[in-house]
Amino acid sequence: MSTCLVPRAGRDRPAAWLGLCLVALALAPGRAGAEDPAAPATRADVFPLASIRPGLRGHGLTVRSGTRVERFEVEVIDVIHHALVKQDLILVRCLGEDFADHQIAQGMSGSPVYFEGRCAGALAYTWAWAKHAVGGVTPIEALLAEGARPLEGRPTGRDPPTGPRRPPLPVAAEGGLGLTPIGLPLALGGYSAAGRAAVADALAGRGLVPCPGPGAPGGAGSWADRDAPVEPGSVLVVDLARGDFSAAVSGTVTFVDGEKVYGFGHPFDGLGETELPMSLGYAYAVVASRQISFKLSGSLRPIGRLVQDRDPGVVGVLGAPARMVPFRVAFGNAVTGRREEFRFEITPNTLFFQPLAVAALRDCFARAETTLGPNTKRVRMTVHIEGMEPWTFEDAVGGFDGGFQRTLIHLLDRPLNDEHLRVEFESFELEVEVEHQDRRAFVRSVTADRDEARPGETVGLDVLLVRKDGGAWVRERLEVRVPADAPAGNYEILVVGGDFVPAEVPAPVDIGQMPREYEAPLKSTDLVAVLPTARVDVDWEGHLLRRLPLSALPRIARSPAGTGLRLRPATERVVRAVPYVVEGRASVSVRVAR
Repeated sequence: MSTCLVPRAGRDRPAAWLGLCLVALALAPGRAGAEDPAAPATRADVFPLASIRPGLRGHGLTVRSGTRVERFEVEVIDVIHHALVKQDLILVRCLGEDFADHQIAQGMSGSPVYFEGRCAGALAYTWAWAKHAVGGVTPIEALLAEGARPLEGRPTGRDPPTGPRRPPLPVAAEGGLGLTPIGLPLALGGYSAAGRAAVADALAGRGLVPCPGPGAPGGAGSWADRDAPVEPGSVLVVDLARGDFSAAVSGTVTFVDGEKVYGFGHPFDGLGETELPMSLGYAYAVVASRQISFKLSGSLRPIGRLVQDRDPGVVGVLGAPARMVPFRVAFGNAVTGRREEFRFEITPNTLFFQPLAVAALRDCFARAETTLGPNTKRVRMTVHIEGMEPWTFEDAVGGFDGGFQRTLIHLLDRPLNDEHLRVEFESFELEVEVEHQDRRAFVRSVTADRDEARPGETVGLDVLLVRKDGGAWVRERLEVRVPADAPAGNYEILVVGGDFVPAEVPAPVDIGQMPREYEAPLKSTDLVAVLPTARVDVDWEGHLLRRLPLSALPRIARSPAGTGLRLRPATERVVRAVPYVVEGRASVSVRVAR
């Protein structure tokens, strides 16, 4: 405890001595007014949450059109303590004629709010159907703390998702009484209405609101300011796809601190540490809605990469962009000589890659050549993986889908979603030769030349097919050998196209074994007869142990490696290449007698 002793000679000047006493008390250790060395220093450009009071007037920044940052007025209603997990929210009312028209619009997530010229936080939450533009502001301290979080170097989305994820992120467009994130418009450019619907369905519940949007970066007109600075209030875009097909998620820049950019004020997808492309955006317009309005925005130019996606918002780094997988899809018509090419790139993040790639490739097929009439497409797919020779797969596609998604997309998606491996795509190429003649043939029936056979004997199959183009009947002959150890009983022999038959290849345990996924699949132009056996194939540590007897299974299951084994029914297969795409299936029963 400090004591102020007043000398006798100074008692005739009490006011001066009183001032000295107050100074001494303020400087005394442990007293009020002393600096706490453990307390973080308050930045001069930050308005602290502790200073927020009801009735405080300030302003916010956002872009409603183009790249020009506009000012809007705000008034503090109150502070909601512990509104979220370890986070308070500043409740504000946005003022001005614009808000009477469109209220708080999706895409305004992250609009910085200032008091006395200092940033207090990011406008991030609101209600759908609200009559007044009332919103929640994430305090800037919470957002800046995420920028100080160390990076581990293992961004989410490089590996396949494992285990339960966080619950779907609600958005204000869903209505209700809860204070929810304003919402992030997902502008899909280049996709057809069916493509947008497919993407919307695949990404439902992720807090993204799909809408039509512009295509490639820089797609805005010549009047756009492509050299616009990255500043608070600018449109901040997360690019999931770019080029002839684009997917741009837009919000607003909250704060720029050197090479770090902060935005949104709420999660993008709750990915934690991540790596996604980040661009400066361009706003075409604010589309007013009675439910909740939204900004129609798109990418203007790449500026860096997103590195954190946390509850208080996102953090990006200016400079080097995040990696994307480039696609080149080329169509040619041998009769007309016409060629058309599509170029785009998609984030390799496993949460978004597959739905965006599938929808884009389907739209490529639909746009390049009509699919309403007869057609056959011969495809050659080449995948370039870092550090490896290119992998190539060739097949034919009849009709619109005709196995396109089942075969091509599986082979594309398989390396990304392997449980144990992580590959780095360098590029993806697809060459398609279109012929306006439907070369499909449908399996109508199959008959055997005998009803009964003994082990080791051959059963002849007469397969009847009907050609799609012209309706001509075609007969094919397949010879199937009954295994020498086949037990007595009734067997069903299936005849089907090769692309419906699982490949006999073990699951890869390293990248070097991955090309087998592309070499092993049978083609749609293969006519295949499949006869079940009394044996199993065992997939074990990258090897396929073929045709083990069923009697060996109990011993294998009790072995130390038994829990890591995968069992597959072993079959006898007869494959014949035919000059048409095989569709449909048929089967015939044969009795094996000993």
